[in-house]
Amino acid sequence: MSQSQPNFLVICTDQMRADHLGCAGNPVIQTPHLDALAESGSHFQRAYVNCPLCMPSRATMFTGLTPRGHGVRTNGIPLSRELPTLTAALKGAGYHTASIGKLHFSNYWLNDDVKEQVKLEDFLEVRAFWEEGKVSDIPTPYYGFDHVDITLGHGSYTGGHYANWLKEQHPEAWKKLQTEGVNPSPSGAEQSGTFPLDESLHHTAYVANQTIDHLDKLEDDQPFFLFCSFPDPHHPYELPENWEHKYSPDEVVPPIAREGEFDDLAPFFKDIFANDLQLSGRGKATDIPYEHKLELIARTYAMVSLLDKYIGRVIQALDAKGLRDNTVIVFMSDHGDMLGDHGLLNKGPFHFEGLLHIPMIWSWKNHVKKQETRALMSLLDFAPTVLELAGVPVPEGPASAEAPMQPPAWAGRSQVPVLTGSADKVQDAILVENDEDYLGLRLRTLITPRYKLTTYTGHRGLEPYGELFDLEHDPHELHNLWHSADHGSLKAELFEALLSKIIETDSAVPRRLSHA
Repeated sequence: MSQSQPNFLVICTDQMRADHLGCAGNPVIQTPHLDALAESGSHFQRAYVNCPLCMPSRATMFTGLTPRGHGVRTNGIPLSRELPTLTAALKGAGYHTASIGKLHFSNYWLNDDVKEQVKLEDFLEVRAFWEEGKVSDIPTPYYGFDHVDITLGHGSYTGGHYANWLKEQHPEAWKKLQTEGVNPSPSGAEQSGTFPLDESLHHTAYVANQTIDHLDKLEDDQPFFLFCSFPDPHHPYELPENWEHKYSPDEVVPPIAREGEFDDLAPFFKDIFANDLQLSGRGKATDIPYEHKLELIARTYAMVSLLDKYIGRVIQALDAKGLRDNTVIVFMSDHGDMLGDHGLLNKGPFHFEGLLHIPMIWSWKNHVKKQETRALMSLLDFAPTVLELAGVPVPEGPASAEAPMQPPAWAGRSQVPVLTGSADKVQDAILVENDEDYLGLRLRTLITPRYKLTTYTGHRGLEPYGELFDLEHDPHELHNLWHSADHGSLKAELFEALLSKIIETDSAVPRRLSHA
């Protein structure tokens, strides 16, 4: 391509931890293609989400706003079609924008009473609407995307264009998926089993192959933003038969836990097991046998290695078309997974590293510095970084002449100075927000280079409580310093910094246009 603006290939996984990469120091998992990508660019070792749930995180990626700002404060809330998006800004600047795979900008399911009340065009990702024939395609532009090829759900519970492709191109396989389903793991480990179709028909292969096909159809002189979004390694823990035993439960890195650690944490942590609570991030939680936790980790490792194989194919296709030199490649995930750490699984109202800390790699030949950086980055920074690299202004425009010092339209910070090596960092703290409607909780967390402060409010009328961890001396977050008298002044300082960060990241849109 001869255009001056860079292309963007953004590869996103779902529910993947930062430590599930070989280049991140995991001694077991094999991720050769992602390791090579990290070696070719900047590997952010302190990248975090701003909310540990799918829908809020993805809304933040594409709006540049906090959950407070875009309104998707938890799962189950569709993203407003009225908000400016990263992709709409790129499209307006001449980019072709395409998404292959998972988006999750609207709900996957609705209760029957709600289904009858909503506008169909606002809920195009509801799986039942596709099954009922009410939706068979995504009209574009869709949140700024020119082209959408969507997957819905996870594992064998799937829908969207991927399901349509199976029905039309592989009807016998689709019938087998519907009639036979998944063969459960002999151990009885939850949500685990054999994906009943050949690897070539798995959704990971589908997303990669559709991405490669789309690369082949691109115009030579138009820059592109291509979002290649895989539904894995999100649970259920289903794998093609030839991948099921790639890793033994005996060889995985065991989950982190300390006996009695819940005594120092908020009371609902014990309630999760004692009362089988429903949470936003998973169904009712139960005490999971230790050997099952190890199996789930082994299965997740295999899901990641399968992803790595197909991500490698996508990058190789980019190389084969001669596009690599002028393409920014980004690899990231929308959040992590507890995977047995602290006795917990999947996600919910807990802000531990396993859930908040995500992989983040940026590569652009001759432009992005080859480095491992500990600069703090969050998904809030993704959109402004892309736009600066593309030379496209943030939507809503600059501050007006009437009020040139009004706050930036987007709360995130462009990481271009870190990517180019002109700065070691662009910020000193990250804000994480999480509303847990099932428990009536609101969590707010401040992450600094050394400390993490989390405060919970609203739980059954009790006084606020929280956590304070020294990540430098306690990286596994096993010793809560919240009640430590020796850390009282530090806690007060971090509370003040948390309040400042909340105010700093408040929405500044719509913009002021005149004095009055």
